[in-house]
Amino acid sequence: MNPFDIDTFTDVVLPFLLAFVGLMLVLAPMALWFQFRHPAKVFVRVLSSQELPAAAKTYFDETVETILLWGFDLVTYLKVDFQSADKDQFLVLLSNPHTSEWAVVSYSIWPKAPVGHMAFTTYCSEGLQVDTSTEWIAPSVLPSAEHLVFRFARIKDVFTLYRLHRKLVDKTSKGAPAVLPSPGQEVAELQRRLERYGPSLQSRGYLRLDNEGKCYRLTLKGAIVAGWRSIWPLPMLRRWRTQAQSNSILREIARTQPATAADRGEGSAANLSS
Repeated sequence: MNPFDIDTFTDVVLPFLLAFVGLMLVLAPMALWFQFRHPAKVFVRVLSSQELPAAAKTYFDETVETILLWGFDLVTYLKVDFQSADKDQFLVLLSNPHTSEWAVVSYSIWPKAPVGHMAFTTYCSEGLQVDTSTEWIAPSVLPSAEHLVFRFARIKDVFTLYRLHRKLVDKTSKGAPAVLPSPGQEVAELQRRLERYGPSLQSRGYLRLDNEGKCYRLTLKGAIVAGWRSIWPLPMLRRWRTQAQSNSILREIARTQPATAADRGEGSAANLSS
């Protein structure tokens, strides 16, 4: 039997492919319906630098020292508990009072290997937040319009990432003023932002809070959307699109003029915020 013969393809191969796709359209939502859990609460605990694991402290020291040169102040060290037994995540939170920006350096300890990344955040309102990060995560199986996230996993230095962030904020914020929480409220505000993912998707009908109020589960709508978005080749296409968008932004930035004094961190705080 030649599968490339037109009669064989239409009589045997095509019905098999259609049956397989139909089966996946049913099984994928069912599997996610039973497996999906998202914690309703995220617990954030303040640490001293002495309480950090040695590997996390080394990673933080190397990165934070450079970020401080750009007008940021160290706020605190944190441990974040996502109710996951196989992951420990440690953060350094920094803020820039001159530009009203946040910087977060993260170090996650997984069973396979630890992963570190950094991010800059400009928050203008609930509907306008820009994150520029070196973290690479596959696009979510649920559509989220929470805020703009630009990911550049290949970038390793603070200077390049921060320059990208400033230019992306200028391009997307349309002059909206950035805001920082009141001094002493930074940790509470960070926890609030980490916990808003569930309620945001609940309001759009994708998630529901379980009876105990401890975690979010998929609704029927959420299971169907997430299941169908997880079927190959859609995850591959969304990853490709995310990477293509990042590359396009990098090419656009590269065509602009060389770094100004503000980009290099020279000049006054007023220059940086311009």
